[in-house]
Amino acid sequence: MTSRHTRRNAQGELVTFSDQELARLERTSRQQSGPNNAIMGDYGNQEQHTAQLQQMQQQMLQMQQTIQAQQDADEQAALARQEQQA
Repeated sequence: MTSRHTRRNAQGELVTFSDQELARLERTSRQQSGPNNAIMGDYGNQEQHTAQLQQMQQQMLQMQQTIQAQQDADEQAALARQEQQA
């Protein structure tokens, strides 16, 4: 079994990981970071990511407005029914 060494920081203690532990940590790191994370220092796709984020935010706002409009319409319909029953 091979092992790899790394330091927690420049002056920190030396930590030893087995290949299995290292593979598990790498999998966990990839799962947490998600598929679209850019490599540190690579800002080539930053504009594209910013545009995608703005588009998602606009879609969320539109959904919220649609939901609010539907709730308002439901409330008005309920009030109209109450007035008819009174």
